[in-house]
Amino acid sequence: MENKHSGPGNEEWDDILQHLRQVRQQIKEQGPLPEAEKAKVTMAFHRGLALLEGQARDMRGHLKGSSGKW
Repeated sequence: MENKHSGPGNEEWDDILQHLRQVRQQIKEQGPLPEAEKAKVTMAFHRGLALLEGQARDMRGHLKGSSGKW
């Protein structure tokens, strides 16, 4: 699923998703994460969840992105 809209939120999404993909690959190759790394991954997940909740709230309120559409 690719988002073709550009904007400041998209870069943050891309960063979060890239980080989580890297972690997934690391876990596949090296096994469970150390505790410090788990905390970083948890923070990235929560940031992504907060972004998603904000976008869902905006959609329910019929707000549009800076381009005027989603």
